[in-house]
Parts: sequence; C-alpha cells; structure tokens
Amino acid sequence: MKHHINGAELYITEKGQGAPVILLHGFPLDHRMWQAQVDALSQHYRVITPDLRGMGQSDVPAANISMEQYADDILTMMDKMGIQKAALGGFSMGGYVAFALLRKAPERFTALLFANTRPEADGPEGRKNRMNMSAALYDKGAGAARDAMLPKLLTEQTAKDQPGLVENLSAVMASMPAEGLVHASLAMAFRADSVDLLGAISVPTLVIAGEQDPIAPPDVMKKMADAIRGASFHAIPSASHLAPMEKPEAFNALLLEFLKGATA
Repeated sequence: MKHHINGAELYITEKGQGAPVILLHGFPLDHRMWQAQVDALSQHYRVITPDLRGMGQSDVPAANISMEQYADDILTMMDKMGIQKAALGGFSMGGYVAFALLRKAPERFTALLFANTRPEADGPEGRKNRMNMSAALYDKGAGAARDAMLPKLLTEQTAKDQPGLVENLSAVMASMPAEGLVHASLAMAFRADSVDLLGAISVPTLVIAGEQDPIAPPDVMKKMADAIRGASFHAIPSASHLAPMEKPEAFNALLLEFLKGATA
C-alpha cells in the first residue's frame, strides 16, 4: 500500500508477524524481486519490502536524490510503521542504502544481510558508465537499463533453463519509470565510500554472493565480510548477480538459518 513519506507517496508491502525484517531491492527493480523471500520469511517474521523512491510504484523524485535521502525515507517509514528496531537486508543498490542507514542510525538495526553488493564507491570509470546509463534512459526509456542489466543478473544456464524468469524480469525492468532510474543511477555514481564503516559494524551480519556474479564478485564480497567482525560469508553456486531470484531455495535457507540465530 502507499504511505506518505517525506513528501512523497511510497509503495510498501508487509506480510507476516513477529520480529521485523526490512528488505531493500536493487536497480532497476522493485519490491517484487523479494517475493520468494517474503513467502519464506513471513511465516516467522514481519517482512517489509518498500519500493525505493523513483522505482516500482513509488513517486519519482522531483530533484536529485542521494543514498542518504533514500535512507531517510526508510527511517521515516520505520517511524510511521512503529518499528523501533529491525533486521535489515540490502541487495546491490539496496546494500548501498543499507550502508547509508548504518551511517545515520546504526542503533536501529539488529542484524544485517548484504546480498550481491559492495562497500566501495564508484571510481571514475564506474561514474562514467552510470552517466552513460542516465543518458540512455532518457533516449530509450527503461528498456535501456533492462538491456544493459539483464545479461548480468542471471547465469547463461539459468536464462536457458528458466525463460519464464527472464520474461518476468524483463517486464518488471521495462515497467520502471525511466526518470526514477536516472535519479538512482546518479545517486549510485556519487555515493559515499563505505569501506571504513565495516569495522564499526557490531551486529550479526550475513554476506551472500553469487559464485558467478560479475557486478559484485565473490572475492570482493569475501573481503567485505572479512572486514566485519563475526560476519558469515556464503557464495551460492551457479548464481550470478540476482541470487535471491535465481537460487531462492539456497538463498532462503541461508537467510532463515541466520535470522533464527540473530533474532533469538
């Protein structure tokens, strides 16, 4: 349902009861990427999956937005929904928002999931690529992001074996508001570096990589996990970047086992 958050209408779903778990989606996706996780977790937890501002069914920003502003939206959402503390999970861009939340209000998160994401800021080449993506989005619409991202999200084998998943992803990405994706691209391009934050994380943390992920490779994510005190790291075999959708059974098993210990 829609919630009025910081001057915008944001679409937020929630399912289940119990300890709250907030899951933040990646680019160029929305809350629907978490459906398999919502189905599995909502039997034991209150699972909240917002559409970040400018994506899915949430309002497109009227001006430039930053990771800090996405984070402010999540904190306001928590206040409006009566959530003092929650477990927090971020996939890819959602991980960047999670890092911003940890800079702003670390005391509000009891456990962390970082899935297929990385702590480093973009270098010059990465920023240039995101600028080019922004221009392509204006020229070609949301299909520009779909065409660039889809080959990186799934392994070739999964794309061959699950044509329905490819069609579903293609439709979801093509349905995104192009200007909302432009804002997200620029926010990612100029996001703060979060490497120095890792050593300060003191809550249970799960890091999940895809063994064949070209965007957040497992060696990069393992290095991140090693810098977080007590973090557990897992690389899911035969998975690319979109591990939560590509290998939901393996992903959910890791997440449920982690939450069972972290929220006990």
